Amino acid sequence: MSTAPGINYRMPRVTGLRPGILHRSGDLTAFTADEAGALVAEHGLASVLDLRSDSEVERYGPPSGLLAHGVRWLRTPLTGYPRDTIAARRPGIADRTRYLHGILTEATPGSWPLLFRELAGAADRPFLLSCHFGKDRTGVVVAAVLALTGAPPHEIAADYAAGMTDLVAKADRFRDKWLRRGHTREEYLSRLRTSPVTMARWLTEVMDRHNSINDALLALKVAADDLAQVRGLLTAPAPAPAPTPTPTPARPGPPTGTGDVPEGRP
Repeated sequence: MSTAPGINYRMPRVTGLRPGILHRSGDLTAFTADEAGALVAEHGLASVLDLRSDSEVERYGPPSGLLAHGVRWLRTPLTGYPRDTIAARRPGIADRTRYLHGILTEATPGSWPLLFRELAGAADRPFLLSCHFGKDRTGVVVAAVLALTGAPPHEIAADYAAGMTDLVAKADRFRDKWLRRGHTREEYLSRLRTSPVTMARWLTEVMDRHNSINDALLALKVAADDLAQVRGLLTAPAPAPAPTPTPTPARPGPPTGTGDVPEGRP
């Protein structure tokens, strides 16, 4: 595919992650039939975990293009967290960080255990994580998965910010949202812009409050077996150790000392 399909689509490429399995995107309904077919044919995409709420699915519809190519649609809504933290027309980094933390800690009880149960069953084959924009709910879930597989924080932060260009370029697809909220287009563009600083700050907060992503998820009642399964399936295999070089035998030198005189000499 010569141009990015859908909206905010990419495969994270970070240290520690098994390549080619985890895909992420916004708006599942944005994939055309051809784009969906290419994802299946080129990458073997087998399932999509949809983080949208029931009302979002009702308003925007199912991922028809992907379903037409046999991709499994797994509903794993991540909802119920507070939204007043980003109520400002131009929310700042502190507002956005609080918002991400609410997604992790204040989502509807049972959301995270269900999500990781489905992940544990889907991550043996290429899968797609998605919400409406592909940056907040998807950003938190992807960051959690990358942290579990050992990705360094600066790479997780860079991946979070990497979709901004595509989101901003395709902003008019979300025109109904800024009109409903009484925002201008420029005000809404500011909400689509993602900064690595936001994700870096959120990761630091998680470490400060919970010690690790793993511990935070356990506190949310995510099953330890599901965490272990996801980590095992998505962590890149350790590189094979370099072979130990075989020492080269020393070449014999000319005879020395006062031993026997070589044959043929007086």
